Formats: sequence, C-alpha cells, structure tokens
Amino acid sequence: MAAISPRRVDQTGLKTGQALTIVLLIGAFVLDSWVLVAFVALAQLLGGLGSSYAPYRLIYQNIVKTSGIAQANIQADNPEPHRFAMLVGALFNSIATLALLASISIIGWALVGIVVALANLNFWLNFCLGCWMYYQFNRLGIPGFTRAPIHD
Repeated sequence: MAAISPRRVDQTGLKTGQALTIVLLIGAFVLDSWVLVAFVALAQLLGGLGSSYAPYRLIYQNIVKTSGIAQANIQADNPEPHRFAMLVGALFNSIATLALLASISIIGWALVGIVVALANLNFWLNFCLGCWMYYQFNRLGIPGFTRAPIHD
C-alpha cells in the first residue's frame, strides 16, 4: 500500500490574500468604489475555485514570493476549508456590489465591513471562521464537506 503524502498549504499565500482583501476593501470604502468591491469578489471567487488565474495567487507568486517580500510558510493543511472561506467572502462581496449598485449603501458597506473584520481576524489571530464552518459541516456529515481537520 502506498503512503499518502500529507496535504500542504502555503500559509503566506493565504495571508497575502487576506492582506489584499483588507487593503482593497478599505480603499473601496474610502473611495466609495463598487468597482473595487467587485474586483475583490472576483478575486475571491477565482481563488475559491482554485483557478491558476486568481489575482491574489498571481500577485503572491509573481510579486510577493519572487521579490522576497515574504517567504513561503508551507504547513500541513487542507485547501478546501480556505477555498470555502474565499467563496463565502466572494458571495458577501458580490451581494455588497449589487447593493451598492442599487444605492442600498448601508447593506453594501455592512457586508464589506463583515468581510474586512473576518479577514483581519484571520490575518492577525489566525482564526478562519469560514474554515471553522467548513469543519463543522464536515463533522455534521453535510455532503460536499469531505475533509476533516489535519492533526500534526
């Protein structure tokens, strides 16, 4: 029987996406720009789908990593919970974009604020609420949430 290699995730890549989300969404609020909110939604959607053309992935691989701004921090982890969290962020930011376009600013900026707060929670305290939700769904046996936490 072949040994199963442990799954790994570059935590610095995730941190880069969180930092970009925070900066871009705060910038969107300051500039009152639905376009920036829509860009973050698209970036999160592509990241959540694991696209090789995801903007955050491209920025990390081609700028952050190659310039030496930050080094890779590869740890045993499942990518699925992080992708789920990105998809939830994409959903919130997509709805926020629609609310801003419909001049329902209070709803739009409240959703953006939630995403900024959760990205900060993850960036500074290493707690990913979307990942936690994913693992709770896994524990409850909800179809599609197939990965259990990895324990070192």
